[in-house]
Amino acid sequence: MAKLLYKLGKFIAKNKWVSILAWLIVLGVIITPLMINSPKFDDDITMNGLKSLDTNDKITKEFHQDSQKASMKIVFHSDKKNGITDKDTKKDIEKALDNIKQDDDYVQNVSNPYDSHQVNDDKDTAIATVNYVVNQTALQDSSKKIIDRELDDVKADHNLKIEQTQGGSMNSEVGGSSELVGIVTAFIILLITFGSLIAAGMPIVSALIGLGSSVGIIALLTFIFDIPNFTLTLAVMIGLAVGIDYSLFILFRYKEVRKRGLEPVEAIATAVGTAGSAVIFAGVTVMIAVCGLSLVGIDFLAIMGFASAISVLFAVLAALTLLPALISVFHKRIKIKDKPEKNKDPKNHPWAKFVVGKPIIAIIISLLILIAAALPVSGMRLGIPDDSLKANNTSAHKAYNLITDNFGAGYNGQIVMLVNTKDGGSKKDIQQDLNNIRDDIKDMDNVDKVASPQLNDNNHYALISIIPEDGPNAQSTNNLVYDLRDYNKTAKEKYDFNTEISGQSVINIDMSEKLNEAIPVFAGVIVLLAFVLLVFVFRSILVPLKAVLGFVLSLLATLGFTTLVMQDGFLGSLFGVENTGPLLAFLPVITIGLLFGLAIDYELFLMTRVHEEYSKTGDNDHSIRVGIKESGPVIVAAALIMFSVFIAFVFQEDSAIKSMGISLAFGVLFDA
Repeated sequence: MAKLLYKLGKFIAKNKWVSILAWLIVLGVIITPLMINSPKFDDDITMNGLKSLDTNDKITKEFHQDSQKASMKIVFHSDKKNGITDKDTKKDIEKALDNIKQDDDYVQNVSNPYDSHQVNDDKDTAIATVNYVVNQTALQDSSKKIIDRELDDVKADHNLKIEQTQGGSMNSEVGGSSELVGIVTAFIILLITFGSLIAAGMPIVSALIGLGSSVGIIALLTFIFDIPNFTLTLAVMIGLAVGIDYSLFILFRYKEVRKRGLEPVEAIATAVGTAGSAVIFAGVTVMIAVCGLSLVGIDFLAIMGFASAISVLFAVLAALTLLPALISVFHKRIKIKDKPEKNKDPKNHPWAKFVVGKPIIAIIISLLILIAAALPVSGMRLGIPDDSLKANNTSAHKAYNLITDNFGAGYNGQIVMLVNTKDGGSKKDIQQDLNNIRDDIKDMDNVDKVASPQLNDNNHYALISIIPEDGPNAQSTNNLVYDLRDYNKTAKEKYDFNTEISGQSVINIDMSEKLNEAIPVFAGVIVLLAFVLLVFVFRSILVPLKAVLGFVLSLLATLGFTTLVMQDGFLGSLFGVENTGPLLAFLPVITIGLLFGLAIDYELFLMTRVHEEYSKTGDNDHSIRVGIKESGPVIVAAALIMFSVFIAFVFQEDSAIKSMGISLAFGVLFDA
């Protein structure tokens, strides 16, 4: 492979403009269709094989309620007692809701809070729901503007608080401040590393063009497949980080080769032939890891993995074909130090001297840091973010709080029970049994209210709405879900009815449970794969065992620290975490896959150099010193760049994106 890459590097160095032009043409071909027709990413994250989703499908069929359609919940609140039922206020609210329905062709229906009994006991808060005929992703901005326009006058005339919330919590905007902060920080690190504006800019330009191409392809695939919008954010995070890092490795190698006196073309070819092999192996390792997410058996995770693999593939291609062309164009602007380095003898390198001279102390310090960070993982809870975890200044969070304060936290996560009444006899008998079921549920722990049963047109099914005492992510709500499922046996014995439950909170609990069950299997496969790969590379058992142990410890430390921040609120103000709650359900799975690839990268870059030196000298201590001295700086720079790119995503308001940024950033830090 090295010979082939050497020839590729030499060809690109001599035909630099062909490579640059080819990349620009590819980028243009990909972007042009997207300028004509915008891509549509899904807001909702769902998965197959959940009991609650099967129940949801039955509800859709029997009660003609399509849960996939967009909806908007509007909360009205008055500081005056009975303010919502004031004659003029009631009239204007009903008029505004009617105008919303009349003025927007996409509205299917609007619930009147006064008719649907969605007014609280103090009569100062009301909830209306706008249901649309289009899916959440197809909801037009014009629909939101119509709501804002109609509600502004009501708010001003009656001094009301009016807040809105809609489905879909993963709404990260690619191309915002997070990516910009990461790029600027990476540029500063590269500037310090290379001491040249041109040299610092080349890895970023290469990474951005590769990232633009991969993101464009992912966007084009939305015309064929349903792709969650969180997928794009993850692909950008990974593609940007590895794209800069892989280009950094090759550029660093080019500078080292140039110091020997080789001509630019020959130096480019040699850099691609040597560092290029490591980049390909590192890229393939990361791609295998993220594609391994498909082993979990959950569709949206597989899509996220494949999309991330596309971004990594283009990062590798850009580093191997575009960066060498840029080096060839600007080689005269890249500073090459001719001065002899101080402390050239690896024995004088301070960190290498400490690690080799006092290995036991180095191991103890590392273990103490990792174990201390890992301790909170024992209390880690998994869930799906709801509006309570959104930023305090968002309308969705304010709406959640208004509902919690005036209706109860359980109103934010209502549970629906579907009762099969086909064999229940006459309608009167069915109604009597349903009322008895309602009474049974009222007597359960963690239940606040139970609505009257609602039969469908043919009396074959009934819906019972259950309001828990606490919010969707509370442990008590989780316990209630299990109790309601167990109640099916009682209903079958007493009334000969089959019962099943659904609702967004139930679906979220089922998703979290399925993902939680997948973690041990997936982690086991990843650890085994890491061990086999390293045995193949180093032909040793001890090195892979050490690497796998280090990976497991860094993984536990990562999840522990993320739990400490996102769930327990430690350093919350520093990371912009305003509200705490369970960790994103699929965060551990994604973190395992990605950190595996990144951890193996650093292990390979360091140990390959150590192994190379040991093959020459047979001196173990000397080889470790050389590896740390020569590979250490580029690994530190690469890790800092990845940390900067990932940690920049804490600027996102979405708690899911924020948790992913913290997890990956500190995962890289702990591993390095």
